[in-house]
Amino acid sequence: MSTQSFAQHFRWNVRALQRNPLTRASDRLEALTFVVLFLMTLLAIPVAMNVADRAYDSTMQFVNQEVQTRHSVQAHAVTGTDTPTEFGTPLYVDAKWSEGGRERTERIASPGSVAAGATITVWLDDTGKVVGAPLRPSDASVNATSAGWSVWLLAVVFCGLVGLAVRKALDRSRARSWDRALQLFAYGDDGWANRRS
Repeated sequence: MSTQSFAQHFRWNVRALQRNPLTRASDRLEALTFVVLFLMTLLAIPVAMNVADRAYDSTMQFVNQEVQTRHSVQAHAVTGTDTPTEFGTPLYVDAKWSEGGRERTERIASPGSVAAGATITVWLDDTGKVVGAPLRPSDASVNATSAGWSVWLLAVVFCGLVGLAVRKALDRSRARSWDRALQLFAYGDDGWANRRS
């Protein structure tokens, strides 16, 4: 729906709420539904922002925790990464590094292709176990943005589906009213009375 057609539809709904003897009750109900659903999408914005803030705070707690419990060491690739046998297969490389006066060699997952002898970064936790790189503040921002947009888009989709359901129900009701009016016009009161009996 373009901006111009949306504005026209919004103005029509506002006019339908005014006192006019030619406006049908179904038109008023549809207009009221549209206005309420539109306000709900606006009210969903602060809710989505609150969800985004909570997601950011929660992710930042993980970021701070991982920064305190993980450290990096520079290692050398003893061998290059294996050739993956199928798409999506993780790459592994034998890495060698020194830590605490002793050398250590371990097979670790590699984020990409690594040639033998290349320098790579290995992340370890406090126990010396190889772990992934810690989350960054930018990851927290991405998670928060995704969470906020997801909540707001869900609210918009829900309101849109409710609006469509109400519109279809009112359209069916209006169509039945037109059918009754046309039958009255075509058959007269006697025909309508006989039809109802």
